[in-house]
Amino acid sequence: MKQPTRTTSLKRDSAPVEPRGAAACEGSAGAIGRPASQVSNRRQMEHWLGNFGQIDQLTQLPNRSQFLDRLNGAMARATRSKQFVALMLLNLDHFKALNISYGHQVGDLVLQKLAERLKGCTRKSDTVARIGGDEFAVILEDLTEMQEAAIATQRLLHGLGQPLQLESGEIKVTATGGVAFFPADADSVDALLQKADIAMCHGREHQRNSCQFYFPDLQLRSRNGELRRAKIELGVASLTPREHEVMQILVAGNANKMIAYMLGTSTRTIENHRAKIMDKMDAGSLPELVRMVIEVSGAVTNAPAR
Repeated sequence: MKQPTRTTSLKRDSAPVEPRGAAACEGSAGAIGRPASQVSNRRQMEHWLGNFGQIDQLTQLPNRSQFLDRLNGAMARATRSKQFVALMLLNLDHFKALNISYGHQVGDLVLQKLAERLKGCTRKSDTVARIGGDEFAVILEDLTEMQEAAIATQRLLHGLGQPLQLESGEIKVTATGGVAFFPADADSVDALLQKADIAMCHGREHQRNSCQFYFPDLQLRSRNGELRRAKIELGVASLTPREHEVMQILVAGNANKMIAYMLGTSTRTIENHRAKIMDKMDAGSLPELVRMVIEVSGAVTNAPAR
């Protein structure tokens, strides 16, 4: 027997059914738990979380994520307007030593002060970001000539180099920069970052507290330097523990007789070790060996033995 169909008619003045579950949070103010307030709070939280993920909390500058977004946008605008974008990477000189000498609290304060200076030395259309512990990035937009970037970078370095007056005393911090241009030097974000980093590393190796502009020969020099360092590291790794010990004493400037005395062995044995070390390291002289060790270790040594 067929069941009768039940129909429900809705009167014009009947109350609507309240939404349940997740929908209630999006509903009207009449829903349980004051949903309008919940929605407002949730949106505020989403906004805060969005900013938290885009801002460096110490300096209040854009972090690496937002910096990359802005760099993409700057390059797109430059393509349309047929202008240049200059990317400047800045690394603070000897900042680790400052942290050790004054403590991390002072180091954090220095980073905040330097961030303020960087913002004060740039235009509103430019972007200043903190992309690493002691590394900042500056995006210079709307450039019609590359020379404009040279003027801007000098202004930035000069501003950073002024002494900071802190409770702990006067502190002077310098920085070394590297600059690359879009589209002259690179046509992608990754390539532009790589070129600017190559320029900055070259500056750090040869002249700190300066700004190095990228040019193609720098990349070849960088690769040659990396190959040379890799070869030296392989040579060091091939030394026996005894040879490594002898090499460290040699580099410190001690003569064969002194090394023999320090290690309790004969001069002839030390001479044999020295010959093997020079062969494995492919060093033509002791001064060259010293330079090689300093290059890979950054050690400061005394004058080499005669």
